[in-house]
This record gives sequence, C-alpha cells and structure tokens, in this order.
Amino acid sequence: MADANLPSAFTGIRVLDFTQAQQGPFATLLLADMGADVIKVEPPGGEMGRANGLGPDGFSSYFEGHNRGKRSLTLDFKKPGALEVARRLVPTVDVVVENFRPGVMERLGLGFDDLRALKPDIIMASASAWGREGPWAKRGGYDHVAQALSGVMYEQGEGPGGEPQALIGGFADQVGAMLLAFGIASALFVRERDGIGQHIDGSLIGGMVAMQSKQVMEFLRTGKQSGFERRRAATYTNYECSDGKHVAIAANTQEMWERLCDALEAPELKADPRFEEPFGRARHKDELVAELDRRFRRKSQANWLGPLDAHDVPHAPVLDYAGMSEHPQYWANGYLQEIDTPHLGRMRVPGPPLHMSATPPRVQGAGPILGFHTEEILLEAGFSWDEIEALREAGATRMA
Repeated sequence: MADANLPSAFTGIRVLDFTQAQQGPFATLLLADMGADVIKVEPPGGEMGRANGLGPDGFSSYFEGHNRGKRSLTLDFKKPGALEVARRLVPTVDVVVENFRPGVMERLGLGFDDLRALKPDIIMASASAWGREGPWAKRGGYDHVAQALSGVMYEQGEGPGGEPQALIGGFADQVGAMLLAFGIASALFVRERDGIGQHIDGSLIGGMVAMQSKQVMEFLRTGKQSGFERRRAATYTNYECSDGKHVAIAANTQEMWERLCDALEAPELKADPRFEEPFGRARHKDELVAELDRRFRRKSQANWLGPLDAHDVPHAPVLDYAGMSEHPQYWANGYLQEIDTPHLGRMRVPGPPLHMSATPPRVQGAGPILGFHTEEILLEAGFSWDEIEALREAGATRMA
C-alpha cells in the first residue's frame, strides 16, 4: 500500500466546478480523487443531481456517485455580487469546468476569453452533448439521446433495421467524463511544460465514437454494421451451469482452447476435426456452442471454477452487484472502500480506479453538504467578513 502521507498527483491544484448532473461532475470527481481541491459551485437548493433518487436520510446514490470529495459553494447569479464572486475566484484556481449549453458561460461573462483576462494561463474545460460546433451545437442533450445519435443502440441491439437497445444508463456520461478528465490532466501537463492555458472541449458523442473505435472503424471501411450477437465466438462467451448461474470464458487462443478441453474433461472435443483449429471453430460455431452448453450444464458454477482455474483458462463467475460487492478482488485493490462521513454515517463507496506508487489517489470524502464550505472558500479567496455578510444579506450566497 502507498504511504498515506504522500501527496496525490493533483495536490495543490484548485478546480472551480460549475458542472451538474453526471458527465461534468464525474470528471471533476476523478480530479478530486487525484488530490485536486474541487470547489463545486451550486445554485440555491443545490444542483439537479442532489434530488435524483433522494432518500429520507438525505442520501442520493446519483449525487454521491458523482460528487464525493468536493467542497460546496452556493451562488445565485440572479443576485448582485454573485458573478463578482466567481470572477474573484478565477485567479485563485487552475481549472474551470462547466457543462452548460455552449454560449451560457459567455453570456455570464465567464467564457474562455473572459477567464484568460483574469488569469492568462487558466485551463477551461467544457463538456456538452454534441460539441461546440455544427448544427446541433446549441441543443440540449443527455446521455440517452447521445447514445441514440451515436449508433451504439443498434450495435448493442439487433443491428440496423432491428430493435435498438441502450447501454447502461449514464454510459455516455461516464465515458465522456473520463475523457474530459484526461483532457484536463493533459492540459495541466502542457501548462507545466509550456506555461500556457487552453480551452478543452469534450462531448457525449465524441466519447461514444471513441468508445466504439473498433466498430466505427469497421463500418467506415466496409459499410457494414453487425449489431449485437449473443455469441460472436463459442469460446469467448458465457454458459449456464446446472444451478442456473453462469460462468464466462475467454479461451481465444489455440493453447487456451486445448486447456479448456482439459478442464471440461473433453478430449473428444480437442480431437474433433471440426474444432481442431481456430477457423474450424469459427465455421462450426453453433455446433461448438451446443457442445459446450451441454457440458457446462453438468455442474454448478462453483464446481466449474476450480477446474477452469487449475487449467489456467481465463474465466470468471458472472456476478450481479451483490456478488461483485462481496468479491475480495475489489476490496484488495481499493476499487471498493468504506469511508466515514459526518452526515451519512459509514458508507461503502467506489474507490479510485488507478493506483500510483508515488502520488496515490484517495477518496477525499462524501459528497458535500450544500453550501457547507461557502464562507471557508470566500475567506481563502481574500473576501473579508464584511463582504461575506453583505453577500449573504443580498442573497448572493443563499442556500435555499
């Protein structure tokens, strides 16, 4: 385990976060895990994600899943003084992140050119549904409709002309968020090397093209889109066991195929001329699926895991979230963790997806209580108590 006293990669980096919902907030959550001080700017009542699935105990999986480790500042831009607070904060931060429709920040006087006038090497990251150019640039958009435009619904479904099928909710948001965080990290590196800031533009559909790189490349070359197949290969799929549970296998080389036959105690399959080599297994896929399906149904999932492991066949039990959350591999690597929070008690949470030996990422805490850090942030930015009180009386920093 890394030394708990080591700084994280972005320790000392400050982020002014105007994002809401999912794509933007998850990007800044990743920065918070890497040690950045993320100041979440919210309107009175909080950003829209706070109310998503809100329970009587104040817990929202949607909000917590995208906002842990941040600080909350409330600003009402309809009240005098609020915009000036944002402008005074800009010189104190390294990165400004927003996911409004293109043009909103410019109308507020917080566009990239405005920010550069306040801090010449500022990094601004903008996340949108459709990108900042083109006929759809100023439309609103969310994950589901971005999936629709990207072609992935037919790829995950029955192919062109068939029934479309969406990916898990938030998939385009999460992919877009990770790419936005990568862009911000790259811009921070460039600023360190060259001393310049820049404007980063990320979008949901840009992320979906990247996520489908192989499939889109195949279509652009051949003009063909296949759609989802239950089994594209007989030895790279999952099979039902005698107890109704499933086991997944990934025996995609000749050596792995032979080891799979040994694990199944099926020398006759290894010797079968239809299945001896990869092209034969592809040609006779349906027949091989029937053979493997029959064999896997002879034992329970638990009784297959041992032989597959003993013969070094890449495999895994197919788990639901309950099974995943109890699997020791996630806890051993810190991909799932427990944290203590002042307002929601002890919680199990997703952990950082990366390890870094010298600058380890860490879960910085739960999602912030609305407006809890407002005075603290303003004091750090040089506001006096008299100014803070005046902002409060004007309603510029009201929480409700």
